[in-house]
Amino acid sequence: MLLVVLVSCDQENIGTLYQPEMPYVAFSSSIVPENILSADNNYSVSVPIARSSLNEPTTAEVSLEMNETIEGLFGLESTTVTFVDGEGTAYAKIVPIIDLSQIDVSKVYEFKLTLLGENVSEFYNQTTYRASFLLTFESIGTGTFSSEFFDDQWTVQVEKALEAEVYRIVDCYIEGYNISFSVDNENNIFYATQQTGYVDPDYGMVSLEMPDAEEPDSYYMGEPFRDGNTFYLLGRFTVEAGSYGHWYEFLTLD
Repeated sequence: MLLVVLVSCDQENIGTLYQPEMPYVAFSSSIVPENILSADNNYSVSVPIARSSLNEPTTAEVSLEMNETIEGLFGLESTTVTFVDGEGTAYAKIVPIIDLSQIDVSKVYEFKLTLLGENVSEFYNQTTYRASFLLTFESIGTGTFSSEFFDDQWTVQVEKALEAEVYRIVDCYIEGYNISFSVDNENNIFYATQQTGYVDPDYGMVSLEMPDAEEPDSYYMGEPFRDGNTFYLLGRFTVEAGSYGHWYEFLTLD
């Protein structure tokens, strides 16, 4: 009799402990630190999402947390990911939402994603991906860099990316500090805020920023542009405390 009672208890426990779980979805990993944004993947990141059951159609809801480095630059291609019938993995896709020329390709970008809904696993419901651009730069020769801000000009080495209309002036103002910019199909120039390497003894590191049309002391009207072999890098020189105003810096290729 004692044996029968014990067996009955075990069967009840088995039913409680090993009852099949509800189908769920989950990220494959909690962090993926090294991803490449390249022409081969259209400068996007594909994030795998797994599901526990293949028996019925399944979708996953995904959100991308904005931060100061990606807001206005990247977004999800869709916030709903649908699993193909019979497939155990589907992909959330992070894509650029503006032209590549307006994105600082020198940065490492971080994307934090969260799965939402009742079918989400309590494990691996968040993941963080880090990605950087893969651009191959080649020298295109030298040029003359003329600085209105420094009231001087000098010879510089210039490189161009093979994959895009992205240029890099090597050691532009100070050794170790390159200035990168890109040119779109209409010859407009874009660049991210970049440190020049020059340190003002009173105000610290000086950076070059895109022009601000609303700045009251600006006597310039227009945006950076390319004209033949000359690149007009109209911009603002700024420090943490404020701005020195707008200046024309321009590069003419030899």
